[in-house]
Amino acid sequence: MNSKPKIIGITGGISSGKSTVARMLASLGAELIDADEMCHKLLLKKELKDKIIERFGNTIQDSYGRIDRSRLAKIVFQDNASLDALCSILHPIVIEQIKSKIDEIREKGRRNAVVIDAALLEESVLSLMCDFIVFVNTSKDHRLKRSQISRHWAEGELEKRERFQMALEDKKKKAEYIIDNNFTEDNTFRQVKEFWQLFITRQI
Repeated sequence: MNSKPKIIGITGGISSGKSTVARMLASLGAELIDADEMCHKLLLKKELKDKIIERFGNTIQDSYGRIDRSRLAKIVFQDNASLDALCSILHPIVIEQIKSKIDEIREKGRRNAVVIDAALLEESVLSLMCDFIVFVNTSKDHRLKRSQISRHWAEGELEKRERFQMALEDKKKKAEYIIDNNFTEDNTFRQVKEFWQLFITRQI
């Protein structure tokens, strides 16, 4: 395969189903890069863990000395300075890892698309790497229910965290394609396949 793989970025609100759409694209043949999973692994690395504990204090550790992500989140989603401090520690490394992964996929030449699943795609430089941005459009009611079921979040938590992200309407305007995720999974997958045929299959 001579053509470079197309880079697809997924955006949308919290609990909109971005990871579900990313997995659907992977099932069609895209290589999936999960930025959240990369961050999880980085929190286990001693050098980074020590930096984060030094900045946010010992209270973010669990009884085994590991970083408790829910305790850390309670601190960083209080003000912009705290969130920026965490991002300045993690983001440069995650972005480098994503770039390396994309280079590796390009060298192997086995994939015609790469999908980046990252919570802060638009808020970081990651969106600049993408050929296409896909916005997952999901109503607030659906997102609230999902965040309560899957994340066990209390009322008000979703709104609090979204205040630290780019406005949804601005994210939507930047997208090349919008997927409506308000109905069944089959309905969403049909739209994902339409995007794939339009932007990936026809480009090869």
